[in-house]
Amino acid sequence: MASCKFCLNNTVDTWFGSWCEKCHKLQRIINLFTIDKVMTVLENVLIVDEETQEHKLKEELKTELTTREYQLRERKKKQKDSDK
Repeated sequence: MASCKFCLNNTVDTWFGSWCEKCHKLQRIINLFTIDKVMTVLENVLIVDEETQEHKLKEELKTELTTREYQLRERKKKQKDSDK
């Protein structure tokens, strides 16, 4: 079988087709919602600029730090309770 003309990786889903199953599904989604709508969603969800990426990283680190501090406080509290 031939390879997909869109992704160039998978084999086509039918012997007379040009696209694989996943790319064909993507084509149907684009036809249903328009290419502009699909591109907007992809850009907003998948493509992240460096500033947003850095902000998300800082927030994730802040959350991790808060979680660890809480766990340490709980451990110390349990240790104090067990020592009494």
